[in-house]
Amino acid sequence: MSIYIVLGKYSNSGAEGLIDGSSDRRAAMEKLTKSVGAKLIDYHLTRGVYDFCLITEADTFDMIAAMNLKAKAVGTLSEIDTLESINIDSVRKVARSVDFSPPTKD
Repeated sequence: MSIYIVLGKYSNSGAEGLIDGSSDRRAAMEKLTKSVGAKLIDYHLTRGVYDFCLITEADTFDMIAAMNLKAKAVGTLSEIDTLESINIDSVRKVARSVDFSPPTKD
């Protein structure tokens, strides 16, 4: 399973729901991730460029993409970015076998 970090911005209606509603966003994120077979690791409302950070564990990126698409389709989000956590040791192992030389000027 891979770890995905989802950063998002709520739409106007999504933000309105935070202010005027009493919904439990963490419970909603738990239900969302579970519905695609993923696991919610953590969820935070944040200050700064993004309104929230969702940390999930999933077998495939398709699971995360489907969650993101559904959340955008229902109008609660205006922007969403997904990052995949990497294992630097695995990347180093592959990088050591890369055969690359910069092009030469002729």
